[in-house]
Amino acid sequence: MSADGGRVQPPAVEELARFARLDGIELRPGEDAELWPVVNSLTQFADLLDRFEGELPLRAPEGRDPGFLPEPADNPCNAFVRRCHVQEASSGALAGRTIGLKDNISLAGVPTTNGSHVRSYVPVYDAVVVERILAAGGTIAGKLNMDDFGASGLGDTSAFGPARNPVDQTRSAGGSSGGSGAAVRFGAVDMSLAVDQGGSGRIPAAFCGVVTIKATHGLVPSWGISHIDHTIDFITPITRTVADAALLLGVIAGEDWRDAQWVRGPIEVDDYAAAAGEGIEGLRLGLVTESFDPEVCEPDVIENGRQAAETLARAGAVVEETSIPLWAFALSVFLPYVAHLFSDVYRAGGQGFGHLGAFDVPAFETFSRLRQHEGALLPDQVKAWILADRYVHERYQAIPYARLHNARLGVRRAISRALESFDALLTPTLPITAPPLLTGEASFAEVSARTGAKLCYNTAPLNLSGHPAMSLPSGVSREGLPTALQVVTRHFDERTGFRVGFALERETGPFVPHAECT
Repeated sequence: MSADGGRVQPPAVEELARFARLDGIELRPGEDAELWPVVNSLTQFADLLDRFEGELPLRAPEGRDPGFLPEPADNPCNAFVRRCHVQEASSGALAGRTIGLKDNISLAGVPTTNGSHVRSYVPVYDAVVVERILAAGGTIAGKLNMDDFGASGLGDTSAFGPARNPVDQTRSAGGSSGGSGAAVRFGAVDMSLAVDQGGSGRIPAAFCGVVTIKATHGLVPSWGISHIDHTIDFITPITRTVADAALLLGVIAGEDWRDAQWVRGPIEVDDYAAAAGEGIEGLRLGLVTESFDPEVCEPDVIENGRQAAETLARAGAVVEETSIPLWAFALSVFLPYVAHLFSDVYRAGGQGFGHLGAFDVPAFETFSRLRQHEGALLPDQVKAWILADRYVHERYQAIPYARLHNARLGVRRAISRALESFDALLTPTLPITAPPLLTGEASFAEVSARTGAKLCYNTAPLNLSGHPAMSLPSGVSREGLPTALQVVTRHFDERTGFRVGFALERETGPFVPHAECT
């Protein structure tokens, strides 16, 4: 525990009036002296902190090789920020498999950059998902490229330059987890983990033509990541096959006492791999009309999505159109709402308050110091989020955010109502195929518009709602670029999504050609 974090000094009486004004409180003459004794008593807890220090069973691995910065020749598609080799067990479900981590997932002893110009941070603890991968025999092979603080969706903002799409290296690999999609597609790792905070795992999977599953909110512990907000953060496996997605999800899923998302009760981890033998005969699948909007989606995306649905119908599913009118407005809710959510977490040491998860205190301290000393280096999108949030708080007492929160719940309820009539919903994962990488200088407004205009139209609704969403390759465009189908199921019913995924993969053949792109 640092001196600043453990030894809280009481304020001077003359400081109280200034502190009060920061929260809109005006003290009457002499009130500061009246309040001071109680304020003083509320800051005297250093001895209590010392007593509890070390009580929580947090494991800090030691002696790890921190890895190395890869040379361009060892970094195809610019997917890696750092190469490493971390292995703890020689047997288990992931024995012999290599896994890459988006570089906002903590791997103790190995620097985390968040893809940012802000200085890197060496975590003390592993993320829960990392513990589980290592215990299952997996080998962590590197930290993967991402947008600066995960605040964009096409890789444009990474301090290390964008990851390139292995299918066409002039194109975006997606974001913010672009390296996670690229490294899997070109075969540098067997599997990867992304973090999806509006689509950031499904976007690179869709652009690179691979598989991902954003599980139900709370199924996969998010402890040990750099958060945007606990209610929209999802750690997502990215793999070349549905079977590997089922395998990796089965390893990392399940409640953990540290997790801020945990619903505080037993969470059943299903046998997702068993869905391979169940088929989809009689499953009712609903094509969400609004998600195929031709004003939003490219023609090839629509055509391939509908052909994938027809393939599923031939495999025995019952496919029908269904309408969720609020779907068309969900991205408009998400964009201002995420500014508010991130800003609250940002002001709370990057971990938020008001939850029953454990705090990673060293990470909290690092983030708090970043906020105090390196704010100028934050990405423009993060600065815009914080400024917008401050404005709405100061000018409108944050009331619009209360209404946005209720709008979010409306989206969640609308999707759940649709799933009362269907076993799964089908949408295009993304409305577009991978766009060209930016060349030359681009303004912040141009970079932001590339993500904000419509990229997350079909992904952001599921971060708002917490429903599971699988992204599966649905074909290629006339330019040879991957398109993808999104399969949405009821909360904690990932198994049905895997039934659909296995069926589509079985009908169309391997999603990723056996001759890997290089």
